[in-house]
Amino acid sequence: MGCSMSCSRKLKTVGLVLFFAAALLTSCGGDSNSNLEMSLRAQLAETQSQLEQAQDLIVELQADLAASESPAETPTPDINPEGEDEEGQASEVPAEGPNEEEIDSLLTGTYLWLQQSDETVLLQEYLGVDADGWYGSGTRAAHVAALEERDLPLTGVPEIPCTAQEPIEEAIGAIESTSDPIAIDLDGDGVSDEVSIVVVGGNAYVTAFTSYNGAISWIEFGTWDTYSTSNAAYTPEFGTDINEDGSHELWVKITPFEGPAGGVKTHFVYIFVDCGLQVVTDTANGNAYPFFRGNTVSGETYYIRCVTHEEESLLVYHEDYRIGEPDDFVWAYVPTALRLTGASMEEVISSVFEDDIAPAPNPLPTDSCTKYS
Repeated sequence: MGCSMSCSRKLKTVGLVLFFAAALLTSCGGDSNSNLEMSLRAQLAETQSQLEQAQDLIVELQADLAASESPAETPTPDINPEGEDEEGQASEVPAEGPNEEEIDSLLTGTYLWLQQSDETVLLQEYLGVDADGWYGSGTRAAHVAALEERDLPLTGVPEIPCTAQEPIEEAIGAIESTSDPIAIDLDGDGVSDEVSIVVVGGNAYVTAFTSYNGAISWIEFGTWDTYSTSNAAYTPEFGTDINEDGSHELWVKITPFEGPAGGVKTHFVYIFVDCGLQVVTDTANGNAYPFFRGNTVSGETYYIRCVTHEEESLLVYHEDYRIGEPDDFVWAYVPTALRLTGASMEEVISSVFEDDIAPAPNPLPTDSCTKYS
């Protein structure tokens, strides 16, 4: 790079000083007159001072030259460069939405009922519904509306696999009371279904609003054993997944209005199968399978455990109770392994689950099934 204006002035000054000094020194050679000698000595001293000043100027000149040859400074960035907001954070560039052709292709795709897929997620995002990837009744209603609005065919819309039951109010009568609801996944689609017990016409009914067909399914509780709506209360207590198929089983607790307030309570199990609610039965007799759970005043204990046996998920129902007279008895510890198939419980015979009377383990096992509600 060239020398700056200040640098040029310094060069000229150095040149002049050196020129006069050289001339003076040259003129000192001939005249030996004392006055002339004194004058020359004075001039020589002044010249010496000027030479020192020239040396200082040379040092400054070298510094200026070094500075002029150094790389150019990095320019200061803009205060608000393109793509950043005032706080220095990258501003979001709006994503371009799908064009009309892409929308038509998305809407006219083929979808399967209650099957999760990435395509369904994209469809739900466009429709503005919960994008969980499951194609159910809510997604279907929004999908059909969007297709009709754009005058597109409904060929890719799956049919609802079963028709809804007639509303219980129309089939039976007005609902007189409703229990507190619980939420479990009865239909196995990954979405919780609301379950309640209602009383209509003096009878109890299990009701569930499932996403399977987007409607309420219901079934009369029945008069299992000696229980009826008039002498007991019914509570939807929790859900399990005994066979680990993704569909929860509903456990309904019966609390008699008469008798001990605490202690063991009877439970019946309901499932959603074949597009409706059913009570779980015992394959041995075809009756609804009663499960006693809890502790009695006299010490008997009943509980359930979920286990894996030979790579199969089973329910083991444990009974630990007294056999004999009050002053002469033994404890009977009986584990019964059960396989849930459809709406039936079938006993699994294995040496691992002996149902002979045997001493109870110490300590006693407890409920181990994961409970949902």
